[in-house]
Amino acid sequence: SKMNRAAVVWKVDGKWQKQTWEQKSKSVQWLEAKAVEIALQKESQEHINICTDSMYVAKLLQAMRRGGCATSEIAVMLNDALNERTGTVSVIHVMSHQSGPGPIIEGNRKADQAAAGIWTLQKARLLHQQLHIGAKALAKECNIPITEARKVIATCPYCQR
Repeated sequence: SKMNRAAVVWKVDGKWQKQTWEQKSKSVQWLEAKAVEIALQKESQEHINICTDSMYVAKLLQAMRRGGCATSEIAVMLNDALNERTGTVSVIHVMSHQSGPGPIIEGNRKADQAAAGIWTLQKARLLHQQLHIGAKALAKECNIPITEARKVIATCPYCQR
């Protein structure tokens, strides 16, 4: 991610949920693996399906299944997360930036948006439309820079009267 952010999304009762993790100066592969690690920590006693658009992470997990000693920081992180689980895991690789219908493509798109911070700006716009709160409060509530909050307010027709 250009934003140094890993993102995991899942659905609960038909609504998308997300969890993000920010870490400066980490590789894209590390961030993708971090997203999978976060997913592995969810529902650790249940079977889960993990869809990743990282071929690197998908292949690494396949190789780890066959055994052997993977010692890279990423492999150790994923191995530790797998060892904490009692539930089974299916890992599916999906092509990135696909369009079209279906829960896997939609989930990948949501994860990409969360990693890019797009969800946060959408949340900020919705919150401002409902409450018309100021830039400082909007920035704090939505965890966005004050400059982004000011842009949201500048596009509000009600506040520009």
